[in-house]
Amino acid sequence: MEQQIKNKWKGFLLVAFGACCWGISGNVGQFLKTTRGFSLEWIVSCRLLVGGFLLLCYLFLKENKKVFEIWQQKECKIALPIFAVFGMLPAQYTYFVAIKYSNAATATVLQYTGPVLIVLYMALRQKKLPTKAECIAVFCALFGTFLLATNGNLHSLALSPKALFWGVLSAFALAFYTIQPKKMLEKWESSFVIGWGMLLAGIAISPIHPITSFTGTMDIGAVIAMLFILSFGTIFAFCCYLAGVAIVGATKGSLIACLEPLSATVVSIIWLKQNFSFIDFVGFVFIIATIGILSLPKRQLSLKQQ
Repeated sequence: MEQQIKNKWKGFLLVAFGACCWGISGNVGQFLKTTRGFSLEWIVSCRLLVGGFLLLCYLFLKENKKVFEIWQQKECKIALPIFAVFGMLPAQYTYFVAIKYSNAATATVLQYTGPVLIVLYMALRQKKLPTKAECIAVFCALFGTFLLATNGNLHSLALSPKALFWGVLSAFALAFYTIQPKKMLEKWESSFVIGWGMLLAGIAISPIHPITSFTGTMDIGAVIAMLFILSFGTIFAFCCYLAGVAIVGATKGSLIACLEPLSATVVSIIWLKQNFSFIDFVGFVFIIATIGILSLPKRQLSLKQQ
């Protein structure tokens, strides 16, 4: 029973680490856009294509031909391309397009309605209502994200039709990305699924935004920033997130991933010197409380059984 508790916490930490890496890489991407003139679409294309290729090269050196064995399973031949085209690619692309037509705060609020979609989907699939803990956690995650993104001002959510469309689409993409690969992750390590998913997604987006269509200034600082995005912001983040989801489940995993806007905000304070109000820090508390709410009931139940 003690080992089961440790595994649960391992899952929570993996998802949290992946979410934080995403949050930090978002700031790095914004830094490249504002100071080096990088295209956000090019960053998405590069991180998927190059990140997927590098991860698969590493896996080939480590596991040799095992990296190709995933294609020998009939289910994966169908599920993996679906994950890449309808999960991996949209989760990345729609979010940045939503930013393009609105702003990062609004795009974050819209994307993080995804956990609500996941909870509703799991409730319908399992034919039972969400638990009280899950309902409270959904509220805390969404309300905390809302406070961070809007400072509690509803008027900041004035959206253009394009921003609303891409923002809502990003929420569905986040939900699909979290739920769809679960069966593959039960049989394969997350690195195999992520590596092929990123490479296929990068190939899929190349005709629209080819990696050769670079605009901006590439200097040492930009190279370091891109290396961070490709490693911690892409490969490690995706692998840790999906590995954690395989342990804690899609519902809890998506809720813990709300740490992404929290980490993004903290980094923007320290690095980009952005100021935040009292309302923003209230949002911190709500988001951090999500992890405690989701983990505490299970822990108490395990202790009672002992």
